Amino acid sequence: MKKSLGLLATLAICSFTASPAFSQSPSDGVTGKVEITAPAQAVWDAVHHERQSDPDITYSKVVEQKGNRVLLEQKFNSIPVVGAATCLLVQEETPLKRIDYKMVRSDKFKEMWGSWELAESPSGITLSLHSVLDTGLPYAQSVTNQFLKSKIDARLARVKTAAEGLAQKAH
Repeated sequence: MKKSLGLLATLAICSFTASPAFSQSPSDGVTGKVEITAPAQAVWDAVHHERQSDPDITYSKVVEQKGNRVLLEQKFNSIPVVGAATCLLVQEETPLKRIDYKMVRSDKFKEMWGSWELAESPSGITLSLHSVLDTGLPYAQSVTNQFLKSKIDARLARVKTAAEGLAQKAH
């Protein structure tokens, strides 16, 4: 079992590339944006801290890391209709610019992918989070997207608070 997980981890990390799905803006899913008055490094650090402190994630652990590619296991604890769900995600980082993630497997979800993007703005950084989640349940996409929108907005608000707090401590 451990050997097969290691093989899966290596395959996932090595095979994740910037496919067209990641380089184009998809028409589906949900996007949120927030303006943050902080330098890019503070925002980047806050985004990474968020996955450890998100109240909707029971745990988040790095399974394997090779350079800017990370295999991450996360357990989400409060998905409507689905309940808890564990996912193995491969994530590719472009430091201080973006994080793309894609589900490798899940015990409940059919598909999940998205990206965090940092862009310079006059006041600091514009942070956007785009997520696509397909639970595989019939007629559930509208409910899933409403739920996802509220979770994205909450995550962005927590990152904003954390990043601006980090920026104030640095001064």
